[in-house]
Amino acid sequence: MNVQKKNRLIAAGIVTTVLLLVVLVAVMIYQIVEICVLNERRKDLKEKIEDYEEQIQETEDLIDYYTYGDGLYKLIIEYGIID
Repeated sequence: MNVQKKNRLIAAGIVTTVLLLVVLVAVMIYQIVEICVLNERRKDLKEKIEDYEEQIQETEDLIDYYTYGDGLYKLIIEYGIID
């Protein structure tokens, strides 16, 4: 093997290695961005779940209020069912 052929093989190996590293770095950057986006979406969904749970609790409290006691009595009077 002569020197020129040896130099071409070394250059081809270096170019292949650099291209592989560039592709791997690009994939890593994409994955990092995707993870950040998904974490933000996860945080937003958790906040929405907390809001919905709070609304459910408030609604259950209103149902309990109007089902028993004073709330039911006030509704009966308000709609004129009894005087």
